[in-house]
Amino acid sequence: MMKIHIRTFVNDFNGLYQTIEKALPVHTDFTWSYQKNATKLTTEQLIELLMQAVDLVLIPVSEVQYINANELNVVALLDNQNDTSNPLALIAVNNQVIQKIDDLQFDIRKQYGRVYIVGFGPGSPDLLTIRAQRLIEEADVVYYDDLLDDTYLKSYNAELVYVGKRKGKHSAKQQEINERLYKSALNGKKVLRLKGGDPLVFGRGAEEYHYLSQRFVDVCIVPGVTSALAAAAEAVIPLTSRGVSASVAFTLGHDAVYNKLPKADTLVFYMGASQQRNWANRLMQEGWAPQTPVACVQNASLKNQKCLRYTLAELVNSHEVLPAPALIIVGQTVKQYVAGRPQRWLYTGSDLSYFKEEGEVVHNPMVKIQKIPLERSQVELVKNIRAFNRIVFVTPHAVHEFFNALFECELDARILSDVEIDSIGESTSKALKQYGLLIPASSATNSINGLVDCLKNEQIVDEDILLPCSSDGLSILPDALRQMGNRPYEFKLYDSVLPDNAVRHNLDDFTGIVFSSPKAVRHFFQLHNCLPKGIQVKVRGVYTKMVLEKYISKSEMPVVVLSTENLSEFDT
Repeated sequence: MMKIHIRTFVNDFNGLYQTIEKALPVHTDFTWSYQKNATKLTTEQLIELLMQAVDLVLIPVSEVQYINANELNVVALLDNQNDTSNPLALIAVNNQVIQKIDDLQFDIRKQYGRVYIVGFGPGSPDLLTIRAQRLIEEADVVYYDDLLDDTYLKSYNAELVYVGKRKGKHSAKQQEINERLYKSALNGKKVLRLKGGDPLVFGRGAEEYHYLSQRFVDVCIVPGVTSALAAAAEAVIPLTSRGVSASVAFTLGHDAVYNKLPKADTLVFYMGASQQRNWANRLMQEGWAPQTPVACVQNASLKNQKCLRYTLAELVNSHEVLPAPALIIVGQTVKQYVAGRPQRWLYTGSDLSYFKEEGEVVHNPMVKIQKIPLERSQVELVKNIRAFNRIVFVTPHAVHEFFNALFECELDARILSDVEIDSIGESTSKALKQYGLLIPASSATNSINGLVDCLKNEQIVDEDILLPCSSDGLSILPDALRQMGNRPYEFKLYDSVLPDNAVRHNLDDFTGIVFSSPKAVRHFFQLHNCLPKGIQVKVRGVYTKMVLEKYISKSEMPVVVLSTENLSEFDT
């Protein structure tokens, strides 16, 4: 004789006794126990019940708080006479019991309808998926958002229920929408929840899905074309492009002060039409170049679509901005296909904010930083860092890798309290500030020569000076410090290598190339044998020019270097 123990969270279960008994094998000995102090059914409680030899649990659906309700073995849902919208779930705690229970004809899930959460697309019915169109044809009731033009839906037989939400204008709260979907499913209807764009891109589709699935309603998500893709297609803006944009991020734009700004080459702001100028300011404050292209696309995919293009600097002061519904796209690909060919530059440095030229830019970094594992002698050096009188930082990379070494040795900036610190320029000082050190730039030109002149003016002599740097070492600084009567030590912390994703471009497509460091030059010529005739070349720094001119002279390339600015990224 099989024994089954049922634990009920329902105080009135007499009417259910015979119903459940009929589904069990003949001569089953089953006992009931009542959970007097009813609590939510959680994962931990299920484990406890199994240890107490409980086989089945009878509990109102609203009390089930399991992380993923779909993973529960629900034998049946039963009518709850006290609350028809809150049925009772008969859940198997002991999975072996399920194999011995007959198919329960009284399982009210057999009468449930099904809910489809479907993406309508950006607005134009032409962009509906075939599956979405078929579901609209078959639906009993359609709950729809702001699709801008709902006349398309009126040609079908389904009951139409508008539940759109615009800023400051909500026809229904989200909880109310969830409940209405649920009740329609309980009534056996084929329910279509139609959402603009894609249900899982700022559409709260996941919330509705989990609300229904936790109540054991059969629910399915059907993707749609999100408005960012439609806007990009209509305005011919590639969201990614070889050598220009390797990443794209979709982000909420309704708050330009507190919203987190993602890191990507191309940014798309949803629901940010009212914050366009604020976002332009925020992006420039966070290092985006003022000349970065911007596009605002309104009513993407519809006949009344509009598109305006700016730079970040222009958008801040523009009196012509498009209202909602509109998306803002920011990145170098925005102007890639503008009529007429502007100047187009290939930029080889790591940090695009150093690009100062006019025209389009293709960012193809020629330097990647790789950490070098610390040797035992280097660990001892870090722990005895106070033995040095001074540390001179000449790159932001050196700053970050030096502090990584400190942290690896379980030390922090406090150990530097008695050590003098020098920074070559503004970008390096900015990196030091991230670690709580306010060190003014020693060189106004961000150059080695400017740094050396500054140290000479301060009459720095007879000092032990640490120089964090790459494995290639530094060019002229160590010798200059020795000539001044000091003892420099190059602390080699990282390698500067050619990135794996560096692209070999057709150089005939470019007006010119910008080199920001000697290592960028060397890596560039690992990819390209020569420079095409007539291309413009600009460099940052005197030493970068020297290295480049060696390559030019070796191959007898007819190239003229246009500038030798001292502003440098110092990728080496």
